[in-house]
Amino acid sequence: MRPEPVAAIILAGGRSRRMRREKALLPVCGRTLIEALIEQIRPSFDALLISAGDREKFAFLGLPVVEDETPGEGPLPAILTALRASPCRLNFVMACDIPCVDTAFLQRMLALAPGSDIVVPRYRDGKFEPLFAAYARTIVPAIERQMSGGDLRISSLFAVCRTAFVPMDGQPWFRNLNTLEEYHAYLKSRKNEGA
Repeated sequence: MRPEPVAAIILAGGRSRRMRREKALLPVCGRTLIEALIEQIRPSFDALLISAGDREKFAFLGLPVVEDETPGEGPLPAILTALRASPCRLNFVMACDIPCVDTAFLQRMLALAPGSDIVVPRYRDGKFEPLFAAYARTIVPAIERQMSGGDLRISSLFAVCRTAFVPMDGQPWFRNLNTLEEYHAYLKSRKNEGA
């Protein structure tokens, strides 16, 4: 049992420029990509919210949709708006284009959250996965200060917040579907696995 409730915030407000179509609504085995993601993660969370630019587009999910206050400005403003709207202090933010989630890895990240403001995966080469990370609602003032200075980089928060880094190398399950080629390769892999 978790010490406190946790909300999942699924970011679905991107422009999908490289995909050239709405990533969240791509079909995957008879449902949309975002439905497949929700099905996997629902048991791990006490609340789920969708962050998007268009509330109506995701009304079919039957979940609260938090509309981006500044659409097209990138993920940090969307995270800020969603954190303000979340019913939970602790939130796990993830992009809608992650087709498979290792829930054991997710739970390991959440276990680090009580002593941190942010828990984010990091690779050996120094890169991060800030759109598969835990954020406490208490960082809202830090985000507001940073954005007021014109800095929209999520990684800038890591130095001013209590940030725990989780090694991400060697996690073959993790992928983003950013292009049609990646999407078709994913569907082919599922077919080969007999899914």
